[in-house]
Amino acid sequence: MKRRELIEQLDQVQWNIEQVDKQVNQKLEDNTWYCIFGTTAKWEHDIEIRTKALAYWKRRFNRIINELKY
Repeated sequence: MKRRELIEQLDQVQWNIEQVDKQVNQKLEDNTWYCIFGTTAKWEHDIEIRTKALAYWKRRFNRIINELKY
């Protein structure tokens, strides 16, 4: 049963990775809005947060994969 739960977690983590990756790519394209309103610092902060979130989900994905190997 534990293996099944890990596979379900892996599916959820994979979905999160896809969503955050889309957000990072979208934020890179939406730079014009931030430039118009003069909030480029907020734009850079948002990119940094999304990038760190993506790294977190990838690390978690790798941890679950390693647990499934055993």
